Amino acid sequence: MIELDKGRVIFKNKADDFIVEEIGENYVCSISNSLFAFENAKVDLGKLDCDDRRNFLTCDLEKIGLDHFHTFSIVGKKLGKLPHELGYAGTKDKCAWTCQRISIFNPNIRLIKDFSSSGIILKNFRWAKHKIKVGDLEGNRFRVVLRDVDKEAIKILNRVRNTKGFPNFFGMQRFGSLRRDNVRIGKLILQQKFEDAVFAYLVGFGEKESDEVKIAKKKLKSDKNLVEAIKYFPEKLRTEHGVLRYLSSHPKDWIGALKLFDEKSLLMICQSVQSQLFNDILERAIEEGINLNNQKINLIGYNSNFSPGEVGRIEREVLKEHGLEFKSFNTSSLPFLSLKGSSRQAFFEVKDLIVETGEDELFLPSKKIILSFILDSGSYATTLLEQFFILREESTL
Repeated sequence: MIELDKGRVIFKNKADDFIVEEIGENYVCSISNSLFAFENAKVDLGKLDCDDRRNFLTCDLEKIGLDHFHTFSIVGKKLGKLPHELGYAGTKDKCAWTCQRISIFNPNIRLIKDFSSSGIILKNFRWAKHKIKVGDLEGNRFRVVLRDVDKEAIKILNRVRNTKGFPNFFGMQRFGSLRRDNVRIGKLILQQKFEDAVFAYLVGFGEKESDEVKIAKKKLKSDKNLVEAIKYFPEKLRTEHGVLRYLSSHPKDWIGALKLFDEKSLLMICQSVQSQLFNDILERAIEEGINLNNQKINLIGYNSNFSPGEVGRIEREVLKEHGLEFKSFNTSSLPFLSLKGSSRQAFFEVKDLIVETGEDELFLPSKKIILSFILDSGSYATTLLEQFFILREESTL
């Protein structure tokens, strides 16, 4: 594959440099007019008829600078709801200002009215008959500010405007935005190496985590004493503490320990393996010059079949290299993690692209690039940007 020149830019310097607004069949979730909306935000039920109840209440969830799963944990606790009682169509970035539609099963209206949490707004309430599920959205509208751009980045803007199709790789957030170890843990689960999977989660950490977390996890990796680890693991590592306490009273029940994880988080960990396989297959097919225009590639699952021709050969090679088979995705010990096969477009198009430049008020005398565009569900803004730019994440968050 020919590697084209790329411009160097700072990406996600501030949360409002990366704005994501979810688009559904009959709705667009728009962010507020100003960041001041997050200050002392109060719930306004508007014209919602609280007596004309249905099973689900939907609303727009607007957040800034918060991790998706941490956000839903906060909302769930404040509204008295378990994770499966909250529905959403897609996960949204942490280092971003985002707005998306969610559903709440059998809501407590008093708790809804009293909801307040820093960096989160709930608004635009409507009753609904059904839960919002992953994949229900049509796409997302983005506004991205790239800062401290070099001359090469400015030169390639015409290439950005004129390129029609982009390889539909899964973006990095799919693989764990903090620790980047989703694929490793997911593969261990699919290979039924449950002890290794639990231990990998307990000792894994990201470079941006605190020294306290890093020291604790390095000590456990060295000592391998799960009982002692309870004493020195930071309290904020709630999932790890729950797993450690469980294993202290249920030694070697690794499957039971995995069941303590949030089901949606654990499912995304396993789905990241599907995503990595897709990326590897697509990248190799492009490198070999295979024409994939208007074609789909397998998202491999337990009911998949190999594609015909050269793509099928690549699928066999990639699966073997990862130590997996189709049957690996049928996790009978943890049936909620069994993954069916599907397919995904090899390339995607960008809609309503607008490219602007201006003076960068934060990195004078540099320029900034402002990109506005719409992507269909399942396509990633980061994937688009990485085609042209070397992204340096120097966040102020």
